[in-house]
Amino acid sequence: MGGVPATVQFNKPLTSGDTLQIITSDFVLWNSGGGPGSTNADGVPVTDNGPQWGQLNPGTPDRGGPFPAAANYSFGVGTLVGSLDGGRSFFAAGTRFEMKVLGNGLLPATNPPAIPNLFLFYWDVNSLDNAGAITFSVRVIRANQ
Repeated sequence: MGGVPATVQFNKPLTSGDTLQIITSDFVLWNSGGGPGSTNADGVPVTDNGPQWGQLNPGTPDRGGPFPAAANYSFGVGTLVGSLDGGRSFFAAGTRFEMKVLGNGLLPATNPPAIPNLFLFYWDVNSLDNAGAITFSVRVIRANQ
């Protein structure tokens, strides 16, 4: 996966019924240094004519590195990918993501329970040739507020 993940730390644990939103622009680009070239957070190449939706380039990271479970997943190269459990499982966040939290949002086997972090990654096999960056917003809509 591309480089060091961006980390978002929540000020209190996610709880059942909360909604997590992650949003970035369709036209903010980063580059894997190969493959499809510049893509948006959906892993879709973007040209002067706009997003080229039919040209997704799937990629699976190598088994090595700090997140070996990533080898069990395949998203488009350049996709913004998230993890709420320290890299044991992943989801494609892309340019628009919304998820209702079904569990209590706490990592198991921690005492006291840890406040989970949201890790966001650039999905790629080789992080050494990546360029560019995207900005994103993360919003938690609390169920009981």
